[in-house]
This record gives sequence, C-alpha cells and structure tokens, in this order.
Amino acid sequence: MKTILALFVFTQCILLITGYPNPEVYVHMMPWFETPETNNGTWGQHWTMVNDNPDNVTDGKQDIASFFHPEIGAYASSDPDVIDWQLGIMKAAGISGAFIDWPGTYEMYDYPQNKRNAEAIIEGIRRNGLKFAIVYEDNNLNLASVPDQIGQATIDMEYLQANYFNQDNYVYVDDGPLLMDFGPQVLHREDWDAVFTPLEPKPTFLTLWNQHQEGGAYCKGEFAWVWVDFIDGLDRWYVTQRVPVKVGTAYPGFQPFYTNGGWPGPGYFIDYGVDTFQQTWDLALEYTEMIQICTWNDYGEGTIIEPTLEYGTTFVDIIQQATGSKYTHEDFEKLTEIYLLRKQHADDPDMLEKLKEQHNAIVHRFD
Repeated sequence: MKTILALFVFTQCILLITGYPNPEVYVHMMPWFETPETNNGTWGQHWTMVNDNPDNVTDGKQDIASFFHPEIGAYASSDPDVIDWQLGIMKAAGISGAFIDWPGTYEMYDYPQNKRNAEAIIEGIRRNGLKFAIVYEDNNLNLASVPDQIGQATIDMEYLQANYFNQDNYVYVDDGPLLMDFGPQVLHREDWDAVFTPLEPKPTFLTLWNQHQEGGAYCKGEFAWVWVDFIDGLDRWYVTQRVPVKVGTAYPGFQPFYTNGGWPGPGYFIDYGVDTFQQTWDLALEYTEMIQICTWNDYGEGTIIEPTLEYGTTFVDIIQQATGSKYTHEDFEKLTEIYLLRKQHADDPDMLEKLKEQHNAIVHRFD
C-alpha cells in the first residue's frame, strides 16, 4: 500500500518521501575506469575521451572527461580499495546493492577489462554484504561486429547463469534472476527467446523503458532511464505503461561531456542538483517498489551520485535519510578516511590489516 512516509529537511532541501514504504534501492554502476597502473601506462578512455588528460591538474582538479570530479580522484574500477570505499558508502547510505553495466564475454576493445572489473566489483559486493544484478549491453555485439550475435549472446547468458545467477546475493524477482538489457538495440523478440533457451530458471528479463515488446516471450517488464523529456516522460511511463515488473529511476541530472571531450553522444542537458534528484526520486517512490539510481559513476554523462569534489556527499546523505539507514554522515567521513589511509600505507601490511578491520567494523555493524 502506498502512503506518505516522512518529510526530511537536509542540506538546504526538503525531500518529500511518498509512495511505497520500503523500496529496494540500487545504483547503476559503471566498471569501465582505468588508470595507468591498470591500463599499460595510459589513462582509460572513460577518463580521457579524446581531449582530456588526468595528469593535468588545475585548482586541485584533474582534467578528466567530465564536469564533475571524484572526491578520491580518478580511479581504477578494479582497485579493491576503491571498491570497498564505493560499496561502503553505498551500504552506509541504505542502498541495497549495484546493477552492474556488463559488457559480455566477447574479447574486443575494452570489454575484457570491463568484465574483469565487474567481477572485482562483484567480489567486493559480497565482501561488503550487498546484492547485485546485471545490466547487459546487447549493442556491444554490434559495436564489436560479432558475426553470430545470437550465438555470442547465448554464450554470455550461459556465463551469467554459471557464474552470477547462482550466487546467493544475486537479485531475484518473481523467482527468476533479474536481468536487464540496455535496449534492446541489436537482439529483438524471437532472438531473445533463442538466447534464453538454455537457461533454467529463466531470468526475470527487463528491457529499457517503452521497449518490452522487443524483449520476447520471457520479458517481464521495463526499467526507466534518463531522457530529454525529463519528468513528463517519466510521469507518462509510470502512469500508462502496463507491464508486470517496473524498476523506477532517480537521478541528479544529465550533464554529458561528449562535445567537450570529442566523442559522439547526446547533446541535451537536464539540470544537475538536489531539485532534479528530489523530483525523480519522489516519482519513482510513488509508483515502484524497486528504484535504480542512474547512476553511481557515469562521469561522461554527468549522472553521478558518488561523492565528488563539487557536491561532496550531498546525494548519499539524502539517500541515507530517505532510506532510514542506521548509519550516519560520520560513517561516510570515516570510510573515506580509511580509504585514504590505505593508499598512504600501501606498503605496510600491519597497518592495512588494521584498516581492513576498521572498514569491516563499519560496514558490518548492523548486519
């Protein structure tokens, strides 16, 4: 039953929490960031695009392909210290886990690195006591010019079933492992039926909003995302789109860096800040029992809620209040302090063990 829950006053904003009383809150997480230490001496393309170089620093900010800058600096997605910091912040905010943008198993471009990073994140998710699900990118089959797209997608699905779906912290909905696709863009209708044939149980499969007709016989619903029509589009989808499973969305804005960075991509903007997050959060909470925040860390599109130099912990503070988390703002500060000390004492095993114990004491305090 939907109800009005509470009124929070925080960081100079009023956040009205309405709708479903106990939504599951997840973040969409990108695993594609690399540093010179993890990328053969060069920064990964998602920090640089064409025009930027993180080695250049102005007023304490690295020259990265974004209007925003990570509080801890540009990082490698596979770094276990970074992963613990990110997931610790999520847990302290009352976030249930991450929906991981997953490239598939085909070895082309940076897909193998992204898959490696995703698996490091999945290991960290277990370590920190959270849950996860996969968001597949079927368009990667096209970008990589895969000759047998259905065959490769089937291999990808069998990999998911053998390695992820069987984990006890994988998200299940309606007795099936939750699987989302950012599309479909390449596979359509009967293609998905063929791809899912070897899987038992069948996944609870969701397409991007307004595309469930392309998801085949096993498609159960849709998830919302960012689009140029902003609240009008979201409101229309929540009210009129009738599918069994809906995952709502909340986001702080859309500030793409593509033009500045020299990449192709969307050129529209949605104001970034607390007001946008509040509007999208309230709408999602009114209509859905599961919310995907998009995103945790897509710096190139400017949809980030992880702590940044520009906004600090603003968004995770709001989420912490809204979810009724037992943690406090001071836990965010302590987790960041532990991360920085891990880097400072990287060559001191005894200190690292103490810091690991301190991190675990925070993230598992209420388990």
